[in-house]
Amino acid sequence: MPILVSDFSALTDDLQSIFNEVAKRKVSENVGFSVFNVFDTERRTYDHLVLHGISGIKKVASGQDLPKVNAEQGDDISWTQEYYGAIVDVTKAMRKFDLHNQIESIVRSISDDAFDKVDQSLADRLINGWSTSYTDVYGETVASVGPDGLELFNATHSNPVTSNTFSNIISDGTNTNPALSRQAIVYMIAQGLKHKDPNNLVRPIRYDTLVVSPELQDIAERICNSQYLPGSANNDLNPLKGKIKVLVWPRLALSAAGTDADAYWYLYDGTGIKETLNCLFAERPSLDAPEQVYENKNWEYSIDFFYAIGTGFPAYIAGSKGDNS
Repeated sequence: MPILVSDFSALTDDLQSIFNEVAKRKVSENVGFSVFNVFDTERRTYDHLVLHGISGIKKVASGQDLPKVNAEQGDDISWTQEYYGAIVDVTKAMRKFDLHNQIESIVRSISDDAFDKVDQSLADRLINGWSTSYTDVYGETVASVGPDGLELFNATHSNPVTSNTFSNIISDGTNTNPALSRQAIVYMIAQGLKHKDPNNLVRPIRYDTLVVSPELQDIAERICNSQYLPGSANNDLNPLKGKIKVLVWPRLALSAAGTDADAYWYLYDGTGIKETLNCLFAERPSLDAPEQVYENKNWEYSIDFFYAIGTGFPAYIAGSKGDNS
Protein backbone atom coordinates (compact mmCIF):
# COMPACT_ATOMS: atom_id res chain seq x y z
CA MET A 1 0.00 0.00 0.00
CA PRO A 2 1.26 3.50 -0.78
CA ILE A 3 2.13 5.98 1.98
CA LEU A 4 -0.81 8.36 2.15
CA VAL A 5 -1.17 11.89 3.52
CA SER A 6 -2.92 10.33 6.48
CA ASP A 7 0.30 8.43 7.19
CA PHE A 8 2.34 11.65 7.36
CA SER A 9 2.47 11.86 11.17
CA ALA A 10 3.51 8.22 11.54
CA LEU A 11 6.25 8.64 8.91
CA THR A 12 7.49 11.82 10.58
CA ASP A 13 7.72 10.08 13.94
CA ASP A 14 9.59 7.19 12.32
CA LEU A 15 12.10 9.48 10.60
CA GLN A 16 12.55 11.53 13.78
CA SER A 17 13.34 8.33 15.64
CA ILE A 18 15.96 7.42 13.04
CA PHE A 19 17.52 10.89 13.29
CA ASN A 20 17.60 10.70 17.10
CA GLU A 21 19.27 7.29 16.94
CA VAL A 22 21.95 8.60 14.58
CA ALA A 23 22.43 11.77 16.64
CA LYS A 24 22.92 9.82 19.87
CA ARG A 25 25.49 7.53 18.27
CA LYS A 26 27.35 10.29 16.46
CA VAL A 27 27.56 12.58 19.48
CA SER A 28 29.06 9.71 21.50
CA GLU A 29 31.62 9.10 18.73
CA ASN A 30 32.38 12.78 18.09
CA VAL A 31 35.82 13.22 19.66
CA GLY A 32 35.81 16.91 18.76
CA PHE A 33 33.05 17.55 21.27
CA SER A 34 35.35 16.33 24.06
CA VAL A 35 38.27 18.50 22.88
CA PHE A 36 36.43 21.74 22.12
CA ASN A 37 34.41 23.78 24.57
CA VAL A 38 30.93 23.25 23.10
CA PHE A 39 28.17 25.61 24.20
CA ASP A 40 24.93 27.19 23.04
CA THR A 41 24.35 30.88 22.43
CA GLU A 42 21.58 32.86 20.79
CA ARG A 43 24.03 35.41 19.41
CA ARG A 44 24.94 35.19 15.73
CA THR A 45 28.18 37.11 16.38
CA TYR A 46 29.91 36.20 19.62
CA ASP A 47 32.57 38.55 21.05
CA HIS A 48 35.38 36.83 22.92
CA LEU A 49 37.73 38.79 25.20
CA VAL A 50 40.99 37.37 26.51
CA LEU A 51 42.11 38.38 29.99
CA HIS A 52 45.78 37.49 30.03
CA GLY A 53 46.18 37.68 33.78
CA ILE A 54 44.48 39.00 36.88
CA SER A 55 46.63 39.92 39.87
CA GLY A 56 46.32 42.05 42.96
CA ILE A 57 46.78 39.84 46.02
CA LYS A 58 49.04 41.80 48.38
CA LYS A 59 49.94 41.96 52.02
CA VAL A 60 47.27 44.02 53.79
CA ALA A 61 48.35 46.10 56.75
CA SER A 62 46.11 46.44 59.77
CA GLY A 63 43.25 48.81 58.96
CA GLN A 64 44.23 49.07 55.28
CA ASP A 65 41.68 48.63 52.50
CA LEU A 66 41.97 45.55 50.35
CA PRO A 67 43.71 46.34 47.04
CA LYS A 68 41.77 46.26 43.79
CA VAL A 69 42.64 43.54 41.33
CA ASN A 70 44.63 44.37 38.23
CA ALA A 71 43.19 42.77 35.10
CA GLU A 72 45.46 42.79 32.09
CA GLN A 73 43.00 42.98 29.24
CA GLY A 74 44.30 41.31 26.13
CA ASP A 75 43.07 40.62 22.63
CA ASP A 76 39.47 40.31 21.55
CA ILE A 77 37.93 38.54 18.58
CA SER A 78 34.47 37.91 17.13
CA TRP A 79 33.12 34.56 15.96
CA THR A 80 30.21 34.51 13.53
CA GLN A 81 27.91 31.52 13.26
CA GLU A 82 27.08 30.23 9.79
CA TYR A 83 24.03 28.33 8.59
CA TYR A 84 24.22 24.78 7.24
CA GLY A 85 21.59 22.33 6.12
CA ALA A 86 19.95 20.20 3.44
CA ILE A 87 16.52 19.11 2.21
CA VAL A 88 15.49 15.45 2.32
CA ASP A 89 12.86 14.86 -0.36
CA VAL A 90 10.27 12.17 0.24
CA THR A 91 8.93 12.07 -3.30
CA LYS A 92 5.51 10.98 -4.51
CA ALA A 93 7.14 7.97 -6.20
CA MET A 94 8.68 6.88 -2.88
CA ARG A 95 5.29 7.11 -1.22
CA LYS A 96 3.27 5.54 -4.04
CA PHE A 97 5.53 2.51 -4.30
CA ASP A 98 6.06 2.31 -0.54
CA LEU A 99 9.84 2.70 -0.72
CA HIS A 100 10.03 2.93 3.05
CA ASN A 101 13.52 1.43 3.29
CA GLN A 102 14.81 3.97 0.78
CA ILE A 103 13.25 6.84 2.72
CA GLU A 104 14.82 5.63 5.96
CA SER A 105 18.20 5.14 4.27
CA ILE A 106 18.25 8.69 2.92
CA VAL A 107 17.41 10.19 6.32
CA ARG A 108 19.99 8.02 8.07
CA SER A 109 22.67 8.95 5.52
CA ILE A 110 22.07 12.70 5.60
CA SER A 111 21.96 12.63 9.41
CA ASP A 112 25.36 10.92 9.41
CA ASP A 113 26.58 13.57 6.99
CA ALA A 114 25.57 16.43 9.27
CA PHE A 115 27.36 15.13 12.35
CA ASP A 116 30.37 13.83 10.42
CA LYS A 117 30.94 17.25 8.87
CA VAL A 118 30.75 19.00 12.22
CA ASP A 119 33.34 16.61 13.66
CA GLN A 120 35.60 16.94 10.61
CA SER A 121 35.38 20.74 10.77
CA LEU A 122 36.64 20.62 14.36
CA ALA A 123 39.49 18.25 13.46
CA ASP A 124 40.46 20.48 10.54
CA ARG A 125 41.03 23.40 12.89
CA LEU A 126 43.85 21.41 14.50
CA ILE A 127 45.22 19.86 11.30
CA ASN A 128 45.40 23.30 9.67
CA GLY A 129 46.71 24.95 12.82
CA TRP A 130 49.86 26.10 11.05
CA SER A 131 47.88 28.13 8.46
CA THR A 132 45.93 31.37 8.70
CA SER A 133 43.23 30.03 6.36
CA TYR A 134 42.20 26.75 4.77
CA THR A 135 39.44 25.05 2.80
CA ASP A 136 36.96 23.45 5.17
CA VAL A 137 34.76 20.38 4.85
CA TYR A 138 32.01 22.47 3.22
CA GLY A 139 34.40 23.65 0.49
CA GLU A 140 34.61 27.17 1.90
CA THR A 141 37.78 29.16 2.59
CA VAL A 142 37.83 30.04 6.28
CA ALA A 143 40.15 32.31 8.26
CA SER A 144 41.60 30.51 11.26
CA VAL A 145 43.57 33.16 13.15
CA GLY A 146 43.24 33.68 16.88
CA PRO A 147 42.85 36.93 18.81
CA ASP A 148 46.50 37.87 18.25
CA GLY A 149 46.07 37.61 14.47
CA LEU A 150 48.26 34.50 14.20
CA GLU A 151 47.53 30.92 13.25
CA LEU A 152 46.75 28.46 16.07
CA PHE A 153 50.30 27.06 16.27
CA ASN A 154 52.96 29.76 16.08
CA ALA A 155 56.40 30.35 17.59
CA THR A 156 55.76 34.04 18.40
CA HIS A 157 52.30 34.35 19.94
CA SER A 158 51.95 37.71 21.65
CA ASN A 159 49.50 39.92 23.54
CA PRO A 160 48.98 43.71 23.41
CA VAL A 161 49.89 44.16 27.08
CA THR A 162 53.60 43.30 27.03
CA SER A 163 56.23 42.44 24.46
CA ASN A 164 56.45 38.86 25.77
CA THR A 165 55.99 36.09 23.21
CA PHE A 166 55.56 32.36 23.54
CA SER A 167 55.51 29.35 21.25
CA ASN A 168 52.93 26.57 21.21
CA ILE A 169 54.69 24.53 18.55
CA ILE A 170 55.89 21.34 20.20
CA SER A 171 59.62 20.94 20.73
CA ASP A 172 61.75 18.15 22.13
CA GLY A 173 64.40 20.60 23.31
CA THR A 174 66.30 20.42 20.03
CA ASN A 175 63.78 20.27 17.19
CA THR A 176 60.40 21.87 16.64
CA ASN A 177 57.60 19.75 15.17
CA PRO A 178 59.31 16.51 16.31
CA ALA A 179 57.90 13.03 15.85
CA LEU A 180 55.89 11.76 18.82
CA SER A 181 58.31 10.76 21.56
CA ARG A 182 58.56 10.53 25.32
CA GLN A 183 61.35 13.12 25.27
CA ALA A 184 59.15 15.69 23.54
CA ILE A 185 56.23 15.12 25.92
CA VAL A 186 58.46 15.43 29.00
CA TYR A 187 60.06 18.59 27.60
CA MET A 188 56.68 20.22 26.85
CA ILE A 189 55.29 19.37 30.28
CA ALA A 190 58.23 21.15 31.89
CA GLN A 191 57.93 24.17 29.57
CA GLY A 192 54.22 24.48 30.22
CA LEU A 193 54.71 24.62 33.97
CA LYS A 194 56.97 27.69 33.49
CA HIS A 195 54.47 29.73 31.46
CA LYS A 196 54.15 33.36 32.68
CA ASP A 197 51.36 35.88 32.20
CA PRO A 198 51.89 39.61 31.42
CA ASN A 199 52.14 40.31 35.18
CA ASN A 200 55.26 38.11 35.12
CA LEU A 201 53.49 35.62 37.36
CA VAL A 202 53.84 31.90 36.65
CA ARG A 203 50.52 30.59 35.35
CA PRO A 204 51.24 26.91 34.70
CA ILE A 205 49.93 25.20 31.59
CA ARG A 206 49.38 21.62 32.69
CA TYR A 207 49.55 19.44 29.61
CA ASP A 208 47.54 16.38 30.57
CA THR A 209 46.02 15.13 27.30
CA LEU A 210 47.71 13.73 24.20
CA VAL A 211 45.62 13.73 21.00
CA VAL A 212 46.65 11.53 18.08
CA SER A 213 45.35 9.87 14.94
CA PRO A 214 44.95 6.05 14.90
CA GLU A 215 48.36 5.78 13.21
CA LEU A 216 50.07 7.00 16.40
CA GLN A 217 47.84 5.21 18.91
CA ASP A 218 50.24 2.32 19.52
CA ILE A 219 53.26 4.46 20.37
CA ALA A 220 51.10 6.95 22.30
CA GLU A 221 49.68 4.20 24.52
CA ARG A 222 53.12 2.72 25.13
CA ILE A 223 54.63 6.10 26.03
CA CYS A 224 51.83 7.15 28.37
CA ASN A 225 50.28 3.94 29.72
CA SER A 226 53.09 1.40 30.04
CA GLN A 227 53.92 0.50 33.64
CA TYR A 228 57.61 0.50 32.86
CA LEU A 229 59.69 2.89 30.80
CA PRO A 230 59.35 1.77 27.14
CA GLY A 231 62.63 0.52 25.70
CA SER A 232 64.51 0.55 29.01
CA ALA A 233 66.77 -2.38 29.76
CA ASN A 234 66.26 -2.32 33.52
CA ASN A 235 62.47 -1.87 33.67
CA ASP A 236 62.54 1.66 35.11
CA LEU A 237 59.12 2.86 36.19
CA ASN A 238 57.31 5.09 33.69
CA PRO A 239 56.69 8.49 35.35
CA LEU A 240 54.10 9.42 32.69
CA LYS A 241 51.79 6.52 33.51
CA GLY A 242 48.46 7.84 34.73
CA LYS A 243 49.40 11.46 34.14
CA ILE A 244 48.70 11.84 30.41
CA LYS A 245 45.35 10.88 28.90
CA VAL A 246 45.55 9.50 25.36
CA LEU A 247 42.74 10.60 23.06
CA VAL A 248 42.51 8.95 19.63
CA TRP A 249 40.65 11.05 17.04
CA PRO A 250 40.22 9.19 13.72
CA ARG A 251 39.46 12.40 11.79
CA LEU A 252 42.92 13.76 12.57
CA ALA A 253 44.40 11.35 10.03
CA LEU A 254 43.24 13.29 6.98
CA SER A 255 41.88 16.80 6.52
CA ALA A 256 38.80 17.54 4.44
CA ALA A 257 41.12 18.99 1.79
CA GLY A 258 43.19 15.79 1.66
CA THR A 259 46.16 16.71 3.87
CA ASP A 260 47.78 13.54 5.26
CA ALA A 261 48.12 14.33 8.96
CA ASP A 262 48.87 10.89 10.40
CA ALA A 263 52.15 12.13 11.91
CA TYR A 264 50.58 15.21 13.56
CA TRP A 265 50.05 15.15 17.33
CA TYR A 266 48.84 17.55 20.00
CA LEU A 267 49.09 18.20 23.74
CA TYR A 268 46.60 20.24 25.69
CA ASP A 269 45.67 21.38 29.19
CA GLY A 270 42.28 19.81 29.95
CA THR A 271 41.22 22.73 32.13
CA GLY A 272 42.58 25.61 30.05
CA ILE A 273 41.54 24.23 26.65
CA LYS A 274 38.15 25.93 27.06
CA GLU A 275 39.96 29.24 26.62
CA THR A 276 41.49 28.04 23.35
CA LEU A 277 39.07 25.94 21.30
CA ASN A 278 35.37 26.74 21.16
CA CYS A 279 32.39 25.42 19.22
CA LEU A 280 29.27 27.60 19.44
CA PHE A 281 25.78 26.48 18.46
CA ALA A 282 22.77 28.75 18.02
CA GLU A 283 20.98 25.64 16.82
CA ARG A 284 22.24 22.08 16.90
CA PRO A 285 21.48 19.67 14.03
CA SER A 286 17.78 18.75 13.97
CA LEU A 287 15.27 17.12 11.64
CA ASP A 288 12.18 19.18 10.87
CA ALA A 289 9.04 18.05 9.08
CA PRO A 290 7.75 20.11 6.14
CA GLU A 291 5.12 22.73 6.88
CA GLN A 292 3.46 22.25 3.52
CA VAL A 293 3.27 19.86 0.55
CA TYR A 294 4.79 21.44 -2.54
CA GLU A 295 3.38 21.49 -6.08
CA ASN A 296 5.52 18.52 -7.08
CA LYS A 297 3.91 16.65 -4.14
CA ASN A 298 7.28 16.10 -2.45
CA TRP A 299 7.42 16.08 1.33
CA GLU A 300 10.54 18.13 2.06
CA TYR A 301 12.09 17.31 5.43
CA SER A 302 15.04 19.50 6.46
CA ILE A 303 18.17 19.05 8.53
CA ASP A 304 19.84 22.33 9.48
CA PHE A 305 21.96 24.03 12.13
CA PHE A 306 23.92 27.18 13.03
CA TYR A 307 27.42 27.00 14.50
CA ALA A 308 30.88 28.56 14.55
CA ILE A 309 34.38 27.45 15.51
CA GLY A 310 36.31 29.95 17.62
CA THR A 311 40.01 30.07 18.47
CA GLY A 312 40.79 31.94 21.67
CA PHE A 313 43.96 32.27 23.76
CA PRO A 314 46.23 29.63 22.12
CA ALA A 315 48.51 28.86 25.06
CA TYR A 316 46.61 25.79 26.29
CA ILE A 317 47.26 23.58 23.28
CA ALA A 318 50.48 22.75 21.44
CA GLY A 319 50.92 20.91 18.14
CA SER A 320 53.56 19.13 16.11
CA LYS A 321 53.63 18.08 12.47
CA GLY A 322 56.03 15.30 13.39
CA ASP A 323 58.55 16.17 10.69
CA ASN A 324 61.20 18.32 12.48
CA SER A 325 60.26 21.28 10.29
